[in-house]
Amino acid sequence: KQWYQRRVAITAGGTEAIITCEVSKLNAKLSSFTWKDNSDTIVTEGANLAEYDADNKKQVVTLTKTPTADSIFKCQAKFANNEMTSESSVTLNVFTIAQTPAKNIIAVGETATLTCTVSGNTGTVAFSWSKDGSSIDGTESQLEVKPSDVNDKAGQYTCSVTVTNGEVTSKSFSPDTGSAIDVFDVAITPETLGAEIGKESTLTCTITKSSDSATVKYKWSKKNAENTFDDISGQTQSEYKFTPTDISLAGTYICEGEVSEGGVSSTYHSSGESTVQVFGIDKATSTASDIIKTGDGITLSCVLNVGSKSQVAEVKWFKGNTDGAAIFTDEATVFADDKLTTTYKKEKSTDCDSALIPLL
Repeated sequence: KQWYQRRVAITAGGTEAIITCEVSKLNAKLSSFTWKDNSDTIVTEGANLAEYDADNKKQVVTLTKTPTADSIFKCQAKFANNEMTSESSVTLNVFTIAQTPAKNIIAVGETATLTCTVSGNTGTVAFSWSKDGSSIDGTESQLEVKPSDVNDKAGQYTCSVTVTNGEVTSKSFSPDTGSAIDVFDVAITPETLGAEIGKESTLTCTITKSSDSATVKYKWSKKNAENTFDDISGQTQSEYKFTPTDISLAGTYICEGEVSEGGVSSTYHSSGESTVQVFGIDKATSTASDIIKTGDGITLSCVLNVGSKSQVAEVKWFKGNTDGAAIFTDEATVFADDKLTTTYKKEKSTDCDSALIPLL
């Protein structure tokens, strides 16, 4: 008699495998058929004997198993006419698939590495990848994902594998759980802020994320003399509000954001930088008021607290209020010790009770 049987079968652990034995050139149906496992124990669960196919003179027997390790199964047939017994065996190679991590949260510009691991009695492994059910580029066990914006690359990633052992190739299998990737971005505004001494100023940190249900955390830092950043204690909101009393708050600031969901948290990712420039009139050394008689001249001075001369392009002087045109523009101001001194000189006064106002 002739046996048609795959000598090697390959399947993923935990998935159902059907082993088939076919006996051909039969003049009558088989008297009996038995499956045995590695230890020669008879296996009845999952065994099935098909009806005798008289037209094609064959009969098929199957065994359905969900293996977790390599196994050898023997199919044993007894023929009705002469009570002969024949036996053949099949080796079932089993492999397992794991994909990590299950979830990853990354910022725009960062790279996430997904890994597909195949273990067990394998030969040659071929990999492919999909995102949200659609095929994407990638034929290696690892896939690198680098988003260029929040809407780019976020989704569910899954690897698929086929295993070839000799002349036998498995069907394509995927792990039970793929990898979810969420993406976020952090921005600080404004890029440059002019903060006036004695008045409240605000920097804003905006976190854009691909998952609406994710939670966020904020922290703020200021650059120090060593060009590294020191955390600002107690600042954990999306806005950093401050009221400078002198120019010490001038400098470079960043905000950082952390995004969390499903027990997974990103690393803190920083925004771009914001430069804060602080200025204000030093009333102690500026001319507050003066009284002169008609025909006399006067020199008025205004001292500004600033971090650098480059902060100020020009200073304009106004008479009465700032609604009208400037009466003088000072482009030759003197800078020293974080102070900018501007003067207005009137050679001869013919007006009474006039207020002069400097404005940056």
